Amino acid sequence: MSFANIYGHQKQIGMLQKAMAQERVGHSYLFSGPDAIGKKTLAMAFTQALNCENAAERYDSCGNCSSCRKMIHRNHPDIHVLETQAQFIRIDAIRNIQEQMTFKPLEGRRRVFIIDDADKMNEQSANALLKTLEEPSADNIIMLVTARPYWLPQTILSRCRHVRVNPLAVETVAQFLIEQQQMDASKALLLASLSGGSIGQAIELDSEDMIAYRTELSRLLSTASLRNPMSLLALASFLGQDKKEIKQGLKLLNTYFRDALVYKETAQASMIINSDDLPVIASLACRLNGEQILQNITLVEKSNETIEMNVNKSLTLEAMAFNLHL
Repeated sequence: MSFANIYGHQKQIGMLQKAMAQERVGHSYLFSGPDAIGKKTLAMAFTQALNCENAAERYDSCGNCSSCRKMIHRNHPDIHVLETQAQFIRIDAIRNIQEQMTFKPLEGRRRVFIIDDADKMNEQSANALLKTLEEPSADNIIMLVTARPYWLPQTILSRCRHVRVNPLAVETVAQFLIEQQQMDASKALLLASLSGGSIGQAIELDSEDMIAYRTELSRLLSTASLRNPMSLLALASFLGQDKKEIKQGLKLLNTYFRDALVYKETAQASMIINSDDLPVIASLACRLNGEQILQNITLVEKSNETIEMNVNKSLTLEAMAFNLHL
């Protein structure tokens, strides 16, 4: 993976390329940001560029040299990725890194260690890593990747260069889906809007189950009414009990209210996310005024925040449903 093949994150890429151009690459980096938005991909691209035989030409990897080919096939002797499915990263794994750092790189300019989910280090392994960071080696680089930097000791944070990775713009995720997944534009825009800025999440959402889920949510939304309390309970119940499922459902629900507001103001189907479900959008836009739609959007967002706090999910969703303007 080269920088040129990454969608988005141009500010972060520019910062890393500037460090290469000025020959001021640090000995330790911390890539942080929400889950599944490209932190590890960015770290891997940086690692490949650092050891590319032709990187000096454009401060990016060429993809063709011996080092790049080994990196692509995950068999480069100087690139080590520490991943674990266990609860903790234990001290033995850090000691293994320390042992390898006593030697010069076998082939590359630098030996790179990427520690994924670095927040999983227990106290002993974090303390061991700290000693390594306090005695940097010019030939070795440590890259920490985490969605929870606040779980790492401040002493480790202060010794790393921070690369904060933000969620991608909806348009960027949609562009990836259209260009790399050969997805039609309307579907790509819908999944991108639900992805939270994550290409991986957007791909995961691309399933028959998701399409069926949206179809049923649309039906319940179109029939829900304060005059029929059971229809509101059905809407709340459909959103589920699993936190992840509820949050996805609320995001999807808000795309309908967002579309209704846009359609009410512009009457242009080309500007809405759920363009293939125009009758439902048009109906919402017709029977609700702008203020009511905005209140719905705010209510759904607040309900999403409440769900994150591990309160009673059913009561939260039912209260939301009975307060929506429908």
